[in-house]
Order: sequence, then C-alpha cells, then structure tokens
Amino acid sequence: MGQPAWWKEVLTLSRSAYLHISPEQRIIDAVGDTQTLLGRDPESLVGVVIGELKDIRTRLGSAVAECFANSEIRPGETWGFEDGAGCYYGLADGSFVIKLTAGQHVNQGIIGRLADQLPVKVAYVDREGCFRFNNQAYVDFVGISQEALYGQPVSTVLDAASYEKVWPRFQRAFAGEAVTYEDKLSLADGRTFYFKVSYLPDYLEGEVVGFYAIIQDISEYRAMIQLLRDIHTGVNRTDISANEIVDRLLRDALAYLSLDIGLVSRVIGDQYIVKWSASEIADISPDDRFDLGDTYCRLMLDVEDVFHTSQAGADERINGHPCYQQFGLESYIGTPLHLNGEVWGTLNFSSPHPRHQPFTQVEIELVRLIADAVERVITDQAEIDQVRQELDRMADKASRDYLTGLPNRSYLDQHVEELIQAHDTRDEPFSLAVVDIDHFKQVNDTHGHDTGDTVLQWLGARISESLRDGDLVARTGGEEFVIVMRRAHAPEARKVVERVREHIKSEAVMLEDGHELPITFSSGLSEHTKGEPFSRLFKRADKALYAAKHAGRDRVKTV
Repeated sequence: MGQPAWWKEVLTLSRSAYLHISPEQRIIDAVGDTQTLLGRDPESLVGVVIGELKDIRTRLGSAVAECFANSEIRPGETWGFEDGAGCYYGLADGSFVIKLTAGQHVNQGIIGRLADQLPVKVAYVDREGCFRFNNQAYVDFVGISQEALYGQPVSTVLDAASYEKVWPRFQRAFAGEAVTYEDKLSLADGRTFYFKVSYLPDYLEGEVVGFYAIIQDISEYRAMIQLLRDIHTGVNRTDISANEIVDRLLRDALAYLSLDIGLVSRVIGDQYIVKWSASEIADISPDDRFDLGDTYCRLMLDVEDVFHTSQAGADERINGHPCYQQFGLESYIGTPLHLNGEVWGTLNFSSPHPRHQPFTQVEIELVRLIADAVERVITDQAEIDQVRQELDRMADKASRDYLTGLPNRSYLDQHVEELIQAHDTRDEPFSLAVVDIDHFKQVNDTHGHDTGDTVLQWLGARISESLRDGDLVARTGGEEFVIVMRRAHAPEARKVVERVREHIKSEAVMLEDGHELPITFSSGLSEHTKGEPFSRLFKRADKALYAAKHAGRDRVKTV
C-alpha cells in the first residue's frame, strides 16, 4: 500500500528525507523533502549511485555501510547510528537507510559529533593541507590526539612518498571535485596499509574552503582477496608437487593470520603425526610424532569443528592443558581434515604470542577454506592426475575434427588469431591456403560416402606429412582444408602448397576392390596483411580458390 497522507505531511513539515540504498550502493527509493536537502526530487534520485551525491552525510552513510559489510555483522543482523545531522540504519537484507534532516545546520560541530560515533576514519583538511578536525576512529588509528593533530599538515602523519601521492588528489578536491581512490599508503611511523579514501569538497559562499576525508582501512580485505587467489592458484597448479602446494598454503595462511606455526597432521588412533610443517621459530618436521592428547587438536576433534583461542593463558578451556604447559602456545586455530567422510587429520595454526583481537568470523571461514584446499591436495594424487588427463583429452577432442583427427575450425580460428597478433606486433608474416578436393561430389556419387570419408582421411594425412615444421592443416568442413604457414611470405608459401599438391597427385587412394582412385585439389593462397582480420584474409584466399577452380582445377592461385 502507498504512504499515508499524514506521513507525507510530517516529512514535509519536518524537512526530513529518507534514502533507501541497496547493498550495491544505489538508491532504491527516496521519500521526503529531498529537494531542500539534496536539490533533487525523490523520483530523480532512484537508481543514483550514492557516491555521486555531494552531501557529507550520505557519503558517511555509504562508508559506514561498506565498513559493516566487511565486518562481523552477519546476514540478517541490523545496526544503527543516530545524530542530529543524520541517522543510518542497516536493514536485515543488507540494504540501509539514511535519514537526513534540515532541522540543524550541518556544520563541522554536528558532523564531528556524528563522525565520532562511526567506525570509519574522518578528517577535515583546509586549503593549506592542514587538519581542522579528526574523529575518534582517526585519532585511535594514528595514535595522536585531536589536540596534537589540529592545525598540523597532513604530511606529519604520512611518509614523504605517500604524501607525494595524495597531494595532487588534494588539489582536485580543492578544485571542487569529489575524489575517490584506493591506494597503498605508508604512515610516518612506518606502518603501511591499503586505504579506500573519499574526499568531499566543503563550500562556503560558493568557494571551496576545505574537504572532508572519509578513510577506510581495507588492508585485511585486500589480504583476504590475495589469499583467496593464492589458494585457488595453488591447488590448481600442475608444475609443483603436492608438498610445495601445501607448504605455500600454510605460509600464506600464517602471513594472513599473523601466526608463527602451521601444521598439517595425520591422526591415527592416539598418535598425532606431522605431515607438513611451516615455521620460522619452531623446530617441527614431517614425521614428528606426539600423543594426540598432548595437543590442542584433541580439543578441536572433540568439538568436531574449528576450535580457536587468542589468549590460552586466560582461557579456562586451555590454560591447564598439557600443550599449554609444555609449549606455551597462546594463540591457536585449527579444524579437522576429512577424507571419504572420515577424520584424516588436522590443520592448525598457532603462536606462542597472544593475539590482540579474537579470531574474526572471516578468519574462521578462511581456515575452513584452506582445510578444503588441503583436503583436495592430499586426496589420491593419482586420481587427480587422471581427472586432469581426462580433461585434457576432452579439450583436445573438442578442438579436433572427428573424421580426420586434424584441428577443426574452432582451433584454426584461435591459431590464426595468435598469428595475426604476432604479425601485427612483432612483424612475423604468415600465409594461408584454402584447399578443396577436385570433383569430390563425383567421388561420393560414384563410390559412396564411405569411400569419400576414406579420401578425406587419406588427404589429411598426406598434407600433414608434406608440411614444414610449425605449419598447420585443419579441416574446416566437407572437402575443404586450410593450410597455415608461419613466417612465410606468399612466394615461399606457394612453394609449400605446390609441393603438397604434387605429392598428392603422385599417389592415389587404394580402394577396397583393389582399384586406385587418383585425387587432385585446387587451392587459393593469400598472405596476411597487417591489420587484416581473419575473415577478410580467408575471403581473399577463398576467392583465389574459386579462380583456381575456374581455371581448370589442380592448381594454386594467389591473391
């Protein structure tokens, strides 16, 4: 049902507006006095990307929603921030609502109070490149108080190279442009992060007097994406051994989790047998054995799921365990490994140092993902190789002509496109000849289609054995073949095709009744011209073939 009249009246009287925004940051719906607040009617806002609006409150809402999308909030959970300058509500379906009101003038004081509640870093920079405001999240991140930052140039918190990167972007913001970018920047204290940054110009009487900077640390997100890529690449590599694949998976995970020891173990009865290990601090090697009950993995297998602790000494489940008493491992996260529905062993990561923060849901899910990858690697390597060989055979079959075994049109298209690229960029010429069997219809009509198939197979084999190394012949349909000659200008290519023609003419197909069937062909030849597409090259060669047929067959014509 539509909105009640009283609701529309209240929105008008209160000079308020609501924007409903999708997880993809596009406005789904807009109601209220958007004309006063944003200078646009509600209908014209639908479909607009929120980042295109220049109101600082909408940009803050966008950053907050993105921050929560990458945080611990799970699907179905909601969140909210409220202040006189704006209110933000995260809905259960992942969309969010921004409430704007004109009841208070949006000045730095109001924005400051709002920004201090938000999990994203916010700063205000004046035209001299100096800080005039930093919210609490920014202060906590750089470790410098608001009082100490006030009036200081931005160069005091960035190293020289990073400040040199951002200063041109400052100039764009001072010129009135809303600037958004992602970049790797280093702080003056040596720490390096990936940031997503938006600069929103601030106007006073039509002049830009500074800009708001909304800053998100996306380092964890970038590291996670890289780890996912490494996992995907690692388990699909065929040029390294299973040992190398697992070692890389362990080391990539250690780097992401900031831990020191990575192990894959085989569990047999009460024995914990190390199969793979990765560590710069622990002297643990494959085939080392421990009593399962003396490892944290015993606790993990008891719960049959990911088990973790970030401060074992303060964890009542663990601080009395033999593993803690003997090795003093403060941080641990591990999960069972299953093969054929049974527990095969464990994957675990640990460190003698406590973590500053508990393991996040993202980290827990990544450990599960790495376990899946390890399970795949250690599952019957011979079976994996067999599957890969079968896939290779299927791919090869898909690119071959079923009758002659020669490359088909699909393979030819790909091959010629590569040669065109080589010619256009590296000046490597090539030529192409279209070959057509003379009077092939008569062969089929007189001797039958089985004999016709035999002729096609015979001709394909004879052409192949007559070509130079690196040349290719493909069957493209019916009695038509295409010969591709690499690094050959037309005169040299013509010699190749003439040699093939003479070779075919000198022999004959032996029929089942003992009779011989002589075969000839006609051919049209063209040399590739730089910038010419395959279709045009083929058309020229086909035109030359028609000329060869018209001139009496059993000959080669060049165009």
